[in-house]
Amino acid sequence: MLDKNALRTLRLKKAASNLAIVISGTLLAACSDGGSGLQGAVSSAAAQQPQARPATITPSSTVAAQPATTPATTTPATATPIATIPAVTTPIATTPASTTPTATTPAVTVAPAVAKPGLYISEVAANYRRTDGVSWVEVFNNSPQAIHLSDYRLRATGWNIATQDISTTPMNFDLPKVDIPAGGYFVIAGKFMPFLANTDKSAYVSKTAVANGSSKTYLPYWSDTEGFVELLTASDNKTADFIRFGTSAVTPQTPSAWSGDNVAAFPAKPNYVTVATPDPLDSYDGSIVRLSRSFTASGSKSDWSRVAFSTPGGPNDVPANAIDSDKDGIPDSAKVQGGTFGGMDLYSLGARKGQRDIFIHVNYMSSATDTAVTPQKNALQMVVDAFSTHNVKIHFDVGNLFSSSVSPASFNLSGDVSHKVAFEKCTQILSSTATSNSDFTPDDGCSSIYKYSSGSFDVRRKPVYRFMQMASSQLASGAGGSSGIAELPGNKFLVTLGGSGFTPNNARLQTILVNFQGGTIMHEFGHTLGLHHGGFEDQNYKPNYFSIMNYMYQLNGLPANASGSSPLQRYYYTFNNDFNSPVPGHATAGSYRLCDLPEGPCNAVFKIDYSNGSGKSLDEANLLEADNIGRGSVNGAYLDWNLNGVQDPASYAYDYINGQTVMQDNDDWSKLILAANPHQVATAGLEAKAGVRLGELRKRGMIALEQPPSVHLLKELTSLKY
Repeated sequence: MLDKNALRTLRLKKAASNLAIVISGTLLAACSDGGSGLQGAVSSAAAQQPQARPATITPSSTVAAQPATTPATTTPATATPIATIPAVTTPIATTPASTTPTATTPAVTVAPAVAKPGLYISEVAANYRRTDGVSWVEVFNNSPQAIHLSDYRLRATGWNIATQDISTTPMNFDLPKVDIPAGGYFVIAGKFMPFLANTDKSAYVSKTAVANGSSKTYLPYWSDTEGFVELLTASDNKTADFIRFGTSAVTPQTPSAWSGDNVAAFPAKPNYVTVATPDPLDSYDGSIVRLSRSFTASGSKSDWSRVAFSTPGGPNDVPANAIDSDKDGIPDSAKVQGGTFGGMDLYSLGARKGQRDIFIHVNYMSSATDTAVTPQKNALQMVVDAFSTHNVKIHFDVGNLFSSSVSPASFNLSGDVSHKVAFEKCTQILSSTATSNSDFTPDDGCSSIYKYSSGSFDVRRKPVYRFMQMASSQLASGAGGSSGIAELPGNKFLVTLGGSGFTPNNARLQTILVNFQGGTIMHEFGHTLGLHHGGFEDQNYKPNYFSIMNYMYQLNGLPANASGSSPLQRYYYTFNNDFNSPVPGHATAGSYRLCDLPEGPCNAVFKIDYSNGSGKSLDEANLLEADNIGRGSVNGAYLDWNLNGVQDPASYAYDYINGQTVMQDNDDWSKLILAANPHQVATAGLEAKAGVRLGELRKRGMIALEQPPSVHLLKELTSLKY
């Protein structure tokens, strides 16, 4: 039994590691354009050329061009290399006559041609984040031949990154040298951070203006309440297309390009919560679109429809009245045979109405000496199985890692396409010294997850797919450390088990790796679904919170029977390894070996799950060891709170969690936020008229940081010989 002084010393040590670190979101003032303070060097006015990326399938089907009454306006090709963009680039599966899915895309039906073929604005996204998010716009080539995007400029209000000010006059932004084919779509956003990478369907732009000897970098900007977007022909600065919404009074360069009233502002969203991300193309809170099935360009608000589901980089094929009855972020119209979302056939990949579907795009690295950076098939299946009993279907896509053709059972939704990226020893979401959500610039020698998600992740997938990057370490040294990190809530998460001693040709280590990956993927994924380390709170290590979100169970697994003796062993293991304490049966810190843990990660059967909330609340002022962890007790099982090795018959006070008087379970499954781009509206009836913003609250999401595993565990993994 530990004496009082030893117990107090133990608590002091425990206090330093017991609480999970969660960086809280920044509250934005109501009706203001207050920024998040995200800063960083940005590109010059000329956008970068699209970067190299893993090979993708270019479907053979293309958009049929409509007959043109007048020739399309294009300029002859110059000597400058031009990146040709296929009309559809992300591999999407369809269902042919047989039931076997194939990696092709159904032909997209182009709406009736406008009077003059050319490049048009086809979608303008809402920007509820305002200066904390920056805006994006989609353009569409409605002509029978390719169009050079650089023959146009984008005209919009400018937002200055450093000073947070909005330009008093519109600004012209140069566009990249890419070709948009007939019927093709392309998305343009502000280059918020320097590591954001272009793709063949999206690009980030900025403009550097010099005045009074100083330079300022601006990004295209509009808000949810007002704005305009204009396409100009670069040769003469005449209007090629224009849209104006909300209270904006800006006139187009060619005055006749717009007539009549503005398109209405986006509807208010009281108590708005958005994801923490530096990528403007991660925000999908509704758009103004020219619907593909009824595309017109009259230069008036009649051309435009408001939709709740943004479809960047593809046809605007989701009806304005579409609903999401499953509350998973995917409209019902895209979950029936023949339905599409931005041209993607999600039905053939397994999405079904009445079934909650979550798609996860998985990037990974490859290493000859560290197997932890590559997803293990059995680990992914563990996650799928854990969700399936709750009518949630997880659709992982790891490309051709396990199969060269589309095969949902082998987690391939892309065809013969690799999702492998070059190995880097360090990948981060925030810098290692981050003190707020704004420190997205990675440490020297480290890359950013947002570099991968922006540069190797098709923009069409972003509204409905979450993004998981399997990487090595979050430390610049590449050493083993935290197993992952995630947005909370959000759609991006890292799994970083590299550098921890997982080497090839060791069967025991491979079993541990599969289980560690399964537990870590479900843990970090849980953060994107809105779960904290204590379920509804950040308090960690609550034994009665029977969830993989709890550090006591993430890497150790959940006992098959919560009423048995295995929960006590996880309590002992946690104290011995994480809190550096002697425990009954293990007289020195770090002496409780991983493979001695009952039903632990060295076993082929390893349980991962979220809590169902059935655990009894445990009051630290009145703990009864016979309560075990609050889910009953069988065969004399109990929880030895004071580590004296015997069951105390009477209740007693024990300050296990510093200052936390009552430990509560959480019903995780009923509280998951399944939509990949979440926001909250308190009550539908509270929505004000479009353009009215009284008493609203804007709040960013969080980044849920993780503690590294114990030094004892890392030492054991690197020297495991049994």
